[in-house]
Amino acid sequence: MSSQIWVKKQSIYCDRLKQKVYLLEERIYPGNTIPDVGEPYKVRAQKCSAGVDCNIHGFRCRWSGLNPMHDPFYEVESLIRR
Repeated sequence: MSSQIWVKKQSIYCDRLKQKVYLLEERIYPGNTIPDVGEPYKVRAQKCSAGVDCNIHGFRCRWSGLNPMHDPFYEVESLIRR
């Protein structure tokens, strides 16, 4: 049976909530592997740890995971590479 875990991939400071938040990635590992041993995995979903809070407060947060065409991880990684 496969295992699913949410992993903190990156931390950022949210200007709207005035706090540190995490960009999370849901990883699916095959049934015969153990997570964090370097085995291959598939990414099933990505989200921000505070996405629900932003949506409750009415913020249209680009990190909330509501827009399937926007990949927040790509944007952060491209900024880091500069």
